[in-house]
Amino acid sequence: MDHPDDFRLPAPDHERREFWNARYAAGAAWSGHVNPALEQVASALEPGTALDLGCGEGGDVLWLAEHGWSATGIDGAAPALARAREEASRRSVGSRATFVEADLSQWWPELRWDLVTCHYLHEAAALRESVLRAAAGAVAPGGTLLVVGHHPDEPEALQGPHRDQRFTAEALAGSLQLGDGWAVRAASRPRTSVREGRTVERLDAVLIAEAPAP
Repeated sequence: MDHPDDFRLPAPDHERREFWNARYAAGAAWSGHVNPALEQVASALEPGTALDLGCGEGGDVLWLAEHGWSATGIDGAAPALARAREEASRRSVGSRATFVEADLSQWWPELRWDLVTCHYLHEAAALRESVLRAAAGAVAPGGTLLVVGHHPDEPEALQGPHRDQRFTAEALAGSLQLGDGWAVRAASRPRTSVREGRTVERLDAVLIAEAPAP
């Protein structure tokens, strides 16, 4: 699919890619559990094809595959993807869980999926907008886009991404320029997280957008 006329890919950021490769090479970075918003949204849909951008170690892709979806995860960190493939084999879902190594800053979809999801993309606003506009372009007619990120109203004392890596769902919906016919739901949702044995209350920005039916 062609880029929109006003779409420009940012320059590759090799330092950023090295950071994520090093982080994942040091060991498992996340819990491996499905993200709650994805479980809620996907459970209400008929299983089909799904794409997870910035899939990391593949927790969401693996859950989707276990629940009847044909799911693809894309990430730029080879150590994370190796761990995801090993887990897919262990869970016997390798035929329904595919992992692709690609720099999201340079990625544009050639296919479309029934569900496109992206959780906690820790990138500055310009790169985030580029990736998520590509994500919107990957949604099939009648399909669903789900984006979840850290809300700027979280207490600053909580460990998390920088302020310019946070967003509200309402602001994100405006920046994506989805166009007529999309049904958009923007919300702020509390979430509990366990860090170093301590439970903390977080706040997520959640955007659910349904593409016009064919």
